[in-house]
Amino acid sequence: MEWADIENDGIWVTQGKTKARLWIPFTRALKAVLGTTKRTSLSHILNDEFGRKLNYDQIQKKVMAVRKSSGLTEFTLHGLRYSAASELAEAGCTDQQIAAITGHKSLSMIQKYSKGASQKRLAKQAQNLREQNKNGS
Repeated sequence: MEWADIENDGIWVTQGKTKARLWIPFTRALKAVLGTTKRTSLSHILNDEFGRKLNYDQIQKKVMAVRKSSGLTEFTLHGLRYSAASELAEAGCTDQQIAAITGHKSLSMIQKYSKGASQKRLAKQAQNLREQNKNGS
């Protein structure tokens, strides 16, 4: 990702697996971090101490080092995509909204990742409706 990819409080990315070009709005936390990030390179956001672009393997190694130091080795970069899909489903997003963030092309893949969260959200909604119906009759 490059600094020039940032546009209107979001960033243009190319999803690695599907090659889909996506504009992803920043979360408040990421916007805050980027706002305080020192630009050691005029182009790339993630670079080494010499300002050279990091490739996927280098980023993965850096993430692993942080995970090890934090005791979070069971988490993976791919798991972040899964977590995002689950969080979006829990928030009530449609499958199309989830795909707009994760870059999934297949509805079945979105449903695979969001199934648990969607079921939980829908169960809560169902119980709320049940309670409203009991209180209303």
